[in-house]
Amino acid sequence: MRALKTLILMAAVFSAALCQAGGLTKAVSVNDFFMSKSLSMQSYLSKALDVKTEGGDLRDDIYEFHSKSPSKAFFMSLIIPGAGQYYNGSKIKAGSFLGVDALLWAGYLIYHGKGVTREKDYKTFADQHYLSSVFFNWWDGLDTSVTNVFSHRIYQDSSGNPLRTREYYENIGKYDQFQVGWDDIGINIPPPGTPGGNPNSGTISEHRGAYLNMRKQSNDYFANAKTLAMVSIGNHLVSAFEAAIGARRFNRSGKQYSLNIESRNINGRIVPFAMVNTIF
Repeated sequence: MRALKTLILMAAVFSAALCQAGGLTKAVSVNDFFMSKSLSMQSYLSKALDVKTEGGDLRDDIYEFHSKSPSKAFFMSLIIPGAGQYYNGSKIKAGSFLGVDALLWAGYLIYHGKGVTREKDYKTFADQHYLSSVFFNWWDGLDTSVTNVFSHRIYQDSSGNPLRTREYYENIGKYDQFQVGWDDIGINIPPPGTPGGNPNSGTISEHRGAYLNMRKQSNDYFANAKTLAMVSIGNHLVSAFEAAIGARRFNRSGKQYSLNIESRNINGRIVPFAMVNTIF
């Protein structure tokens, strides 16, 4: 009995303390108590909203999940490998794709530069060691029945000088009929396929051989540069598709959150509510 009285006394003291803490000086109903708390919360949120809206949209301070655009990621990486990955938030992939592309283009520039240098070398060598006048003198002395067998020619300008086109530099090294003209062989050893020439002799000017080697080196350098350029294009495409797939994966794995402030009428009083929406 004494324990029960003690509990009742403690409950009374606790209830009085609650009333004092809540600013209540008289007994109130449960409904009035919670309504007063609701009005206090309404006042607080209203003041908060006033402060927020003075400086701009309240949503500026609300976290939202932003989805990624697969098409945007695709075209970003198609132009600059790794840009779409960076847009998706993957810095390691972005650096990898961009680094690979930088190495490929560095290799392209190196090999292309070597090809250009070697091309200048073999053209200079040909200008020094191929005597087109000797070839023309020999060629003009042949019967047309012989010259008609060959399909390639060295063309001349109005002054009788050879037209040093790309075809010219290819023909003088590639085809046997132009072997006459290299300054180390003369016309005493006719090339295969001409009167007095042995088709199986395999006779070749040493200068012509050196010239062919330089041309081959130049062409190999250009071929390597072209290969690296094609691989770079492939890197762009792979990066673009990977970025688009990564954007879709990002959107599927995330949730979109939004926070809105709404007002509701409760017993004639406008009360603000914070509404959280989740989109999967």
